[in-house]
Amino acid sequence: MNRGSSPDTWPSSPTGLAQLGYLLLTLVGALMVASGISYGALVLFTGNEIADGALAIMLTVVGFVMAAQSLRAFNATRWQALSLPSERVWLGLLVLAWILGILLTWLLPQSVRWTLPPLIVLASSLSSLLFLSVTLRGLKSPVECEPLSGELLPRHIVFLSTAVSASFSTIVSVALEGIFLGAVMAVLLVVTRWLGDQLTLDMIEGIARDPETLRRLVELIVSSPVALAGLGCILVFVAPLIEETAKGLPLFLFARQGSRLTEQTAILLGVTSGVGFAFAENVGYMSMLADSWWLAFWLRVCSAVMHGAASGFVGRAWYYGIRERRWGAMLADSCKGWGVHALWNALALLVGWFAYNQVIVGVAFCVLVGLLPLTIFFALMARWGIWVSDT
Repeated sequence: MNRGSSPDTWPSSPTGLAQLGYLLLTLVGALMVASGISYGALVLFTGNEIADGALAIMLTVVGFVMAAQSLRAFNATRWQALSLPSERVWLGLLVLAWILGILLTWLLPQSVRWTLPPLIVLASSLSSLLFLSVTLRGLKSPVECEPLSGELLPRHIVFLSTAVSASFSTIVSVALEGIFLGAVMAVLLVVTRWLGDQLTLDMIEGIARDPETLRRLVELIVSSPVALAGLGCILVFVAPLIEETAKGLPLFLFARQGSRLTEQTAILLGVTSGVGFAFAENVGYMSMLADSWWLAFWLRVCSAVMHGAASGFVGRAWYYGIRERRWGAMLADSCKGWGVHALWNALALLVGWFAYNQVIVGVAFCVLVGLLPLTIFFALMARWGIWVSDT
């Protein structure tokens, strides 16, 4: 069997619209850096929440990576192949992060509100890099086939894809999910009026009048089956479709006619998009990560792997559509990516419901029987290169 033995050929420097695209990304990155620094200074002076400081740092870091790696594209001598440390290194660092979290809660309990959330984001990033390392090895040497001849992606393309997903894909997803959330709230209003559920009706109308009452959203979800069904609809059906589609945006940026995009390259671009999206998502959750931190730690670590795996399938789906015009295969792989994400969100929703109601057995069952085995399966799938098809 000879799966994926053809190298990718990337032009020595961007031309035409690609030059304009890289210049635009450079300007956007510089703007993000300036915004992040300005917002960070404002946070320091006003003493806002840790999530605001994290947002400022994320804007600065992602913007810098985007601008720097876009500029590197114009220097052909810097088109170096991606090389990452062994997965054992990332796994060791991940274990150290867990031990550090335990020490912080034991020795400095007064500091956990501002130390544990950044630590959890760091741990989830290490998990993403671990999955990226495993994926890279699996794509270069898929199981039971000849190793890939040639290289996959230049290093700056990988970093740039991650940064684009962390910024543009996240913004697109949040905007579209906000629109759907509004639509779902409208449907909930109609349903609760029809059922005569006055408690849920009062809470929904309160949220509509004052966004600050969103703090009561957990209470609404737990107390109202209608609200729980609405949230489940968003998390299981709407969010995976929107997010996985948005994470495919970097593939359109880099799948130029001047490059011979292959299946392995598309999968890698998909995985890197998932890495960037997971980083931005975890930063967005920072204000909630200190609560039940031991559970949040492993949920975010495992979800980073899920994002990479789901986006890898979506990357291969766009390859089938863009390069091979195999629309049936594109739809099948898209459904795989959406399905992975949907199943994960359904299990995570159950974990959250059990945790809120302090049903520890339910939490343990969903994590040990559902989320953890799925994470291990995704890692093994990537390591063995199973998602590289026979060609």
